[in-house]
Amino acid sequence: MENSSLKLVSLNSWGGRAADQLLPFFAEKGKEIDIFCLQEIFDIDQKLVDERHPGLEVRGDLFRRIQDALPHHMGCFARFDDDPVRMSLALFVRHGIPVRTITNFVVYRPEVPQEHGNVVRSARKLQYTRLILNGREITIANFHGLWNNGPKTDTPERLAQARDVRAFLDSVEGPKILCGDFNLLPETESLAIMRGDMRDLVKESGVGSTRTPLYRHYQNPAEPNFADYILTSQDIDIKNFAVLPDVVSDHAALCVEFA
Repeated sequence: MENSSLKLVSLNSWGGRAADQLLPFFAEKGKEIDIFCLQEIFDIDQKLVDERHPGLEVRGDLFRRIQDALPHHMGCFARFDDDPVRMSLALFVRHGIPVRTITNFVVYRPEVPQEHGNVVRSARKLQYTRLILNGREITIANFHGLWNNGPKTDTPERLAQARDVRAFLDSVEGPKILCGDFNLLPETESLAIMRGDMRDLVKESGVGSTRTPLYRHYQNPAEPNFADYILTSQDIDIKNFAVLPDVVSDHAALCVEFA
């Protein structure tokens, strides 16, 4: 339909630690949300996940459980072929939306990868889809930036990662959206590199936090509660943007309606 709009939610699913709240959230939001860009998703046998992340209560079947909660969406998991136990990204797009492609590529690979318990220094992917809205092709990219068990400030690895993401965005024509858990503070050079001339909806809206009370540092004034962003090219018409109040993860869900 001409002049139609789409609604997108970006959310770090926290590995499904709050699955009792998370899965009903998807079942309800799936009635109105067209695209879900998710981070920290698993799609593997629970025994293997428990061996790598003992005591964390993450869900190996999270991707499949979310797909069950979203029967009107097509799900795609960005699996790491070299390590299928690794957490990754997932995209869900409502059936009926014309999709040209859904694919992914690695934007960061550590020299010495480590993913055990709470320590996750692993390769990072960018997952994206190209779809048709109002006769135009649009790129929507889902991203989970490098986490180093420290402050969300610039490092050489994050700067290199940001340049790779920016190079991809510059290589695709037409309207584009980049969203996800960037693991960056608002004032970092890494974020500025990725943003380029795109709009930063979190900054524009004066958002004070993208975390929820489940975040371990939520009450610590010395720990800024920022990690998640939605960036859009200037040719995208933003109808509405909000940080949703639902507490289903230690990250808040970001929701944008656009045309």
